[in-house]
Amino acid sequence: MARLVIDTDIGTDVDDLWTLAMMPGLPSIELEAVTLVYGDTDLRARLASVALSTMGLDVPVYRGCEQPLSGKAVVWGGHEGEGVPGLSAASYASGDAVDVLIELVAAAPGTLDVLGIGPLTNIATAIQRDASFSRNVHRLFVMGGEFQSGWPEHNFACDVVATDIVMSSGAPITIVPLDQTLRVAVDETDVERIAAVHPLGSLMANQARRFWQWLSSLRPGMPDDRSWAHDPLTLLALTHPHLFTFTPMAVVVEADGRVRGTPEPESTIEVATDLDAQAAHEVFLEALVVGAGH
Repeated sequence: MARLVIDTDIGTDVDDLWTLAMMPGLPSIELEAVTLVYGDTDLRARLASVALSTMGLDVPVYRGCEQPLSGKAVVWGGHEGEGVPGLSAASYASGDAVDVLIELVAAAPGTLDVLGIGPLTNIATAIQRDASFSRNVHRLFVMGGEFQSGWPEHNFACDVVATDIVMSSGAPITIVPLDQTLRVAVDETDVERIAAVHPLGSLMANQARRFWQWLSSLRPGMPDDRSWAHDPLTLLALTHPHLFTFTPMAVVVEADGRVRGTPEPESTIEVATDLDAQAAHEVFLEALVVGAGH
């Protein structure tokens, strides 16, 4: 069974919530903690706690870094936490997320994976605080970057300093970039199917529609009835690696968050350069449907 910590900025894009909701349907994963990063981590921690408790999962939740190491202003949609029952009364653990990451990795070196599905500030800070972190972590699975058009993807661009620290750390890293995640959309039909069976179904439907409305208002021409499974696909890179093609790469982080990857067989970083999009979509939905009956 794989040991896992999820480091997340849940609450803005609904895909973080989808990722947590997959956990009951993935029995090969032992989720040991959820750590929160970027912006109002108190609100994010309470939202994660609501999601986990609704699914009956007893997993500790910890607040982490709120401000990027780069000093860049936090992007905040304003819809975070809206329509979440029990949010104001939710509680979470009192420890510091970065300290928890360091402690869990050090407790059994080479056995803990970290799923980084937000800006990389917590993970970078752990690397700065503990020189052995990058050696002791089994693997970092990271959603971020864009390797085809050169677009500065959100997670990496939000904290370029943190991104560079992580990419330069020598830790084993699997990156699932935007150019691959944009190939798997989740639409109203999918949301309704999930809502009919999953304990978090109504919450996920509510949060998806709020996010879609916000996204379409922010970017004219953007559809208001779908988004993409960025973070769930990154989890599937851990649980279902056969769905992906990975290429070892040397990764350079530019000042604006753009990344450049050059094939390098000896690199500790591998980048998803292809995936079976249809199969990944089916596995994502199946994890949620199976999880409904856990």
